[in-house]
Order: sequence, then C-alpha cells, then structure tokens
Amino acid sequence: MEWIPIPRPRISRTIQCDPTHPYFKPRGIPLKDLPGEVEITLEELETMRLSDLEGLSQKEVGNEMKISQSTVSRHLEEAHRKIAKALVLGYAVRIANPVDFYHCDSCGHTWRFRDDQDDLEKCEKCHSPKFHLHEHTYSEDPNLKE
Repeated sequence: MEWIPIPRPRISRTIQCDPTHPYFKPRGIPLKDLPGEVEITLEELETMRLSDLEGLSQKEVGNEMKISQSTVSRHLEEAHRKIAKALVLGYAVRIANPVDFYHCDSCGHTWRFRDDQDDLEKCEKCHSPKFHLHEHTYSEDPNLKE
C-alpha cells in the first residue's frame, strides 16, 4: 500500500484590503518587454498592509487575519523578498486572484461575487438597492501597454 500525503485543510483568512490595481510595473516599458514578474498573494498583501502600513505587530496582524504569528512572519518575509526582487530587477508585480465583490453604498457591507448572484437586487445585509459590483480585470488595464 502506497502512502499518500493528505494536506491540511486551508484555514479561512480574513482579508480586508482590496487591490484596485492588480498589476504594478515600471513606467514606460510594455509588460511584454519586462524581464519577468512576481506574484503577490492576497494573504501577503494583507500582512504587508496591516504590518507595514497600519503599523500593527505580527501578533496583532495574526489576530486580525485569524492566522498564527509564525504564518504572518512567513507571509511578510516572502512578500518583502518578492517586492525587493521586482524593484531591483525591474519586474512587474501582480496581485494574485483579487476577489470580485459587491459593495453596498448604504451600509458599507461587502460580500463575495458568485456566479449564481447575477440577478441580485439588494444588499444581503441591509436590503438596500444601492450597491455595485467591484470587478478586477487584467487584460483591460491600459497602463499595462505602456
């Protein structure tokens, strides 16, 4: 009988940042002419936002994201390495898998877009009709062509 490793189930993380621009690149150089790109995960971006931008300790970041301090440390180390590589070598930075979501203009509630919600008419929390879909696209960003 062959031993097959079974990975642990992935713990749900709390991520509050919304990358409005899923790509960053050196100005004036077309994406196709860059030597490469690095991919930052949403978890890495959120740990950087909370730690580097908001000034929270790694323990506080872990509590906020519902992950361990050692996981926060790994995410920060990896994100900083990738950003340094992009800056030093002139790579593009791509945010991996930004999430499309609905945002209610009345109560501020956000919820994940699902294909089965195409005919949505009101906020799932306050039932206001004033909400919009926030979509992320890669191919339509005109700045990537420069």
